Amino acid sequence: MYKGIRVVYMIDAWLFPAAILVQVFFAGLSLFTRQSYWGAHDPFGHIIGFLPLLLVLLAYLGRLQPPAKRLAWTLLGVYFIQADLLTLLSSTVPLLGALHPVLALVLFALALTIAFQARALVAAGIQTPSPSKSFAMRTPNPTIEERN
Repeated sequence: MYKGIRVVYMIDAWLFPAAILVQVFFAGLSLFTRQSYWGAHDPFGHIIGFLPLLLVLLAYLGRLQPPAKRLAWTLLGVYFIQADLLTLLSSTVPLLGALHPVLALVLFALALTIAFQARALVAAGIQTPSPSKSFAMRTPNPTIEERN
């Protein structure tokens, strides 16, 4: 059961950086095509917010180690600051609005870190030990006296 949850965790972990790239694409379209794609950028940014939330939930359901859970919580916290808090505060303090794209970079780096770790976690869980390793694990290591 945990293996399946961890696979879903890995899929979610890779979807989030992909969604961030789509967000950056929408912003780039708005800036460089002289057409407004902000109408797609804003709602999509809020829609993808369920991905880090789901990541936190799956980290607990998949019984991941505490460092993985902390990273998932950190990702959710940075997302909240970037998508909601800075957006609200940027109308009153425009300088804070400049942090919006900076935190997008932080989110992307953090999301990729989590995604690569999730891939390694799932790969480690799927691999089965080779017969020689499992045999070696069952037999004790010979002492110096036994070798002689």
